[in-house]
Amino acid sequence: GRGGAPMPKPTVALSNLIMADITPHFKFYVYGVDGRDIKGKLIDSRNRRFDLFKQGLLAKETGLLARLGMSPKEVENLKRVIFFEGSTFYSARKIQGLERANLPRALVGTKESKKDETPMGDSGDSLTITEVKCYVAPRGLKTTSANVPSAAGVTKSSDPSEARYSVDRRCDDCTKAFTDLEALLQHCSIENHSPVTAPDEEDRVEEPTYETFLAYCNIALQQAMNERMARWGREYIDPTKFKDPKDRNGNDLGVRVFQAYTCEFGMNRPDFKSPLSLTLTVDLRAKLLRNKTVLDQISEGKNPNSARYDQRRVQDFKRRWKGEVVICTYDKKCYSVIDLLFDKSAASMPVPNLAMSHAEYFQKRKNIKLKYPDARPLVAVLGRKDSTIYLPAELVCGNELEPRLKQQLPQIASFMPPERHNAIEEMKRYLQPNAQKTKGKGGGLLPALGIVLKEERFKVPVEVLPLPQIVVSGMRVPERSGTMWAPMLARADYQVNPNRAVKLNVVLVHHENLKNTCKVVYDRIRDLVNGFNSTYRFPNQPCTVVVAGDNERHWGAVERYFGSGSQIPSNVFVIDLCRPLRRAALDAAYPVIKQLLGKSGYLSQFVNFNTYDHGNPRDMRKSNTILQGVARQVLSKCGVRIWWVNIPRSLPLPAVFVGVDVYHAPRKYSEKEGTRVAKASVAAIVVEVMRKPPGESPSVEIYSETFKRERAGQEMELGSAMHQCVSNALRILNVREPRSCFVWRDGVGDAGIQQVAGQEIPQVKAALASAGGPVGGQAAAVAKANQCPISYIVCQKRISTKFLSADGQHAMPTGTLVTGLQGPNYATFYINGTSPPCE
Repeated sequence: GRGGAPMPKPTVALSNLIMADITPHFKFYVYGVDGRDIKGKLIDSRNRRFDLFKQGLLAKETGLLARLGMSPKEVENLKRVIFFEGSTFYSARKIQGLERANLPRALVGTKESKKDETPMGDSGDSLTITEVKCYVAPRGLKTTSANVPSAAGVTKSSDPSEARYSVDRRCDDCTKAFTDLEALLQHCSIENHSPVTAPDEEDRVEEPTYETFLAYCNIALQQAMNERMARWGREYIDPTKFKDPKDRNGNDLGVRVFQAYTCEFGMNRPDFKSPLSLTLTVDLRAKLLRNKTVLDQISEGKNPNSARYDQRRVQDFKRRWKGEVVICTYDKKCYSVIDLLFDKSAASMPVPNLAMSHAEYFQKRKNIKLKYPDARPLVAVLGRKDSTIYLPAELVCGNELEPRLKQQLPQIASFMPPERHNAIEEMKRYLQPNAQKTKGKGGGLLPALGIVLKEERFKVPVEVLPLPQIVVSGMRVPERSGTMWAPMLARADYQVNPNRAVKLNVVLVHHENLKNTCKVVYDRIRDLVNGFNSTYRFPNQPCTVVVAGDNERHWGAVERYFGSGSQIPSNVFVIDLCRPLRRAALDAAYPVIKQLLGKSGYLSQFVNFNTYDHGNPRDMRKSNTILQGVARQVLSKCGVRIWWVNIPRSLPLPAVFVGVDVYHAPRKYSEKEGTRVAKASVAAIVVEVMRKPPGESPSVEIYSETFKRERAGQEMELGSAMHQCVSNALRILNVREPRSCFVWRDGVGDAGIQQVAGQEIPQVKAALASAGGPVGGQAAAVAKANQCPISYIVCQKRISTKFLSADGQHAMPTGTLVTGLQGPNYATFYINGTSPPCE
């Protein structure tokens, strides 16, 4: 729980995990789906399959259920508990006509395959239900009763009569659940319905994997949330609840902040000896939407219906918006802008194949009456399968925030512990049985499926670890400054004799608009770097100044200098003072220049003037704080140990620390490709060797390599890369007999842990065994590898799990350790820092 005064010396924490019960006769069905086109090829499009599914099963007159005599009301009740996923669909109830004995069965056929009243696909497409499986709750999961159906369809009770008359307090013919048995029986008597009972022998009950069980629970949860709230990405919001933040002077910041809920089912327990419980993790996040639409920004106060623009302005607007990501105000979906059509409006542009304009389409299909139907431009965006769709400019907003607004996000878009606590309680009320009716739906969906939220939230014992002894160049940080010790770094003094220091040759690259302030900023950075009196110093003047422009003119200037054939001095360090185009947060030239310099072995440091203008600082203290961080990064890149924590004497040395992460570039619209593309992902592996305790060595030994992945988004299959990097590090740093090894692996979810561990741990062990050269055959290499113990830690930072004080009013203090919340497979611990906890 971020923010607020922490609870002093807590022993118990309240998590944001709501306990849930599974009813005794919980079950669900998974049906296989096979969709093919007229040529017999599989249909890849999920939407196309779904249309066929609705046509073949749910259509009012021609669908299978209607042909078997189900009334429209009965079909609607069943439709609510069916969740289509493309190649499969889930159902909470057995579907008439799709019993195991009737499968495979065509829902939509072709003329050649038509044997009964099965509807035909318009384009020759067909859809067949291939199989069905019935699942119950997985073994080892807590339920509300001991009489839970086993995989054989028989209860665990020794009394068979108990199984015969045991029922859940929910209806098997509609989506109603009840808090007491009397109400259930009265409902069944009036409606001629039946309560849910144990699966019968024909169901051939199977026990699901944890993944299958949770997949069903979370798909059902999504449907339950969709019935209550509006979806925004992966979160859900109440569109009527938002706040308009203001700056310190009372001026509107131009955004609305919505409370967004993220909810997910998981399975947890206090320790590995206890049974698993179904839990619902509820987290509160912020979603921001601009107050000004694209139309507002283009019209600039003019009447949008009549405003017209000359060619120069049109080209300016197109350069500004093409390739940008916009968000729709009505459904919160994001799109990449392809073009702005200044010769079209929503009223004049027809919708293909619908015989209506876009203005009419939004009024009739979306129930949105446009305020400016004649306004130009119309925004062309990239739709599904690289299609082009057109949106009125008054219905979309820019999605990118200005750097100054991003700096204020911790103040305007974060929530105090009481807000998080109240949000969790509110979500509990949304999803509990009979707590809130869903209009026209007949009660809460989750209870109708046999998933019942409890009042109880998961409580865990906590231990507040003592802060480690932090040392800054021999100066111990006092414990009272342990949670805010960065300012202490400015006082570090390495006391290296200037005659023994290495003078770096600084190449200063600056944007052409910074020519009047670059010298002043360089002098400030120089003084901060040299103020540490470390082994590395900046000269009074940079050895070379390179003036750069935007994008190609930026990396081109750097490339010309280093590729000019002139004599480049030794000990070069590049300082790049950049100002990204159009006040963007990131400079497009940054990755290009970093790659160019890194490949040639030159160290570099960027200073972004869009993040903060150090040439004309509004707050000199803030500017100094940022530049102090820059100075520390400069020295760290040179190998100076800026700070360290005490390492236990029991740690066998030399120790090898390996850090692994993969960067995935975001997909952006490419005008050349006509689609959203992303560069290949890049993996970075860093190896640090510690031969002596940190206080006894002023420098660090670090080796790193980067690896281009074969495709965008590729996270796995890094075993060979890790072997190569660790082997090279041990050879180059001359580490002959490592005694311990720690691997930190980032970017891996629970589902991928087993795979990455199986790939990477053996490769790291093999690399450790190769240290010092041949060791006498494979058996000796294995023995040598086993002599070096390995700790393999998967670090998950962006998690939804939060911990609050027992009353929900305070955050946990820094150093809070939680080990009493375990998942089904892997030993887990949580450590709370000055931000939300990492797992």
